Amino acid sequence: MVFLHALIKLHPGKLQAFKNRLAVMAPLQARHGWKLIGCFSSISGDLNTVIDLWELPNPNALQAALADPAFAEHSTDKWEIVAHETLTLFEQVPVVTA
Repeated sequence: MVFLHALIKLHPGKLQAFKNRLAVMAPLQARHGWKLIGCFSSISGDLNTVIDLWELPNPNALQAALADPAFAEHSTDKWEIVAHETLTLFEQVPVVTA
């Protein structure tokens, strides 16, 4: 299991459009084993910023979703909503407690 951290900078005033898009895209991503852990929007600091945290079954699930024709079909308006996006895959670090 890995985690995908998506740091997304929206064009101003596009938060609702982003939420609508996520409602369409999340089921497509779920077909590839993605599970949305949380979606967070900024209320101070760098405004118009959203962070999505996804659980993926393996690192290849990212490329599988991006290569899905249905995913591409529903991504045509992405850059009208999203100004910049950084995707980072993480693995969980075991923590030993005393």
